[in-house]
Amino acid sequence: MISLLGLYRPRRTPLHRAPVWFKMLLLLGISITTIAVSDPVTTIGITAACLLLLASTLPPLKATLKGMAFIIVIAALTTLFQLWRGEYVRALDLAGDLISIAALALAITSSTSMGAMLDFITTLATPLKWILPPETIGVMVSLTLRSIPEAARILTEARVAARARGLDRDVRAILFPSASRTVGFALQLGQALHARGIAEHGRAAKATPRPAPQGDDAVAPVLPSPPVREAVPGDPENSTS
Repeated sequence: MISLLGLYRPRRTPLHRAPVWFKMLLLLGISITTIAVSDPVTTIGITAACLLLLASTLPPLKATLKGMAFIIVIAALTTLFQLWRGEYVRALDLAGDLISIAALALAITSSTSMGAMLDFITTLATPLKWILPPETIGVMVSLTLRSIPEAARILTEARVAARARGLDRDVRAILFPSASRTVGFALQLGQALHARGIAEHGRAAKATPRPAPQGDDAVAPVLPSPPVREAVPGDPENSTS
């Protein structure tokens, strides 16, 4: 999953120029088709098409191989389990489904910028604006995507530190520091959002001027009293006639 982030490279391929909604519909349609159809020939054809589509986007080789390696391992384990049960057609179908969906997801990720994806999510969330502003939902998605590699980095550093102390087989030496640092990251992220006002759900009410009172409720303005003049001896204004 980590390799899916940061896989985008600006190119001029047909999939790069395609709109985001078309890519999402393509991914949804292929996913439904691969699950619904169990024909081995159709599965092989869809898998080959998805792999060719991925190659057409010219993705970064190292990140793409890393992303596909995990899926291939899962597909291989699934295939071995189905072969052990004697379901040969089912084994080929499941492996092809996993590889085709993963390859198509990588192709869409490598051909779609994060900004375009967030704009699409914000537009898609417009009908829910009576629950949450669409911009808030877009921020939530972007923070989720940002938190995935951060959590993976914390886990990797905890494993390296545990291995350096000779505790690589101790699960507690990995999980406890990872959980503590992940909670700290979440708290810092929440404080940053609160400081910028992003975490506020309500909108500040605009102050409206109150109408001036009418009729009996009106209060006459209070005029300032004239200054008191001190009596000075010899002043003609203080002399009595």
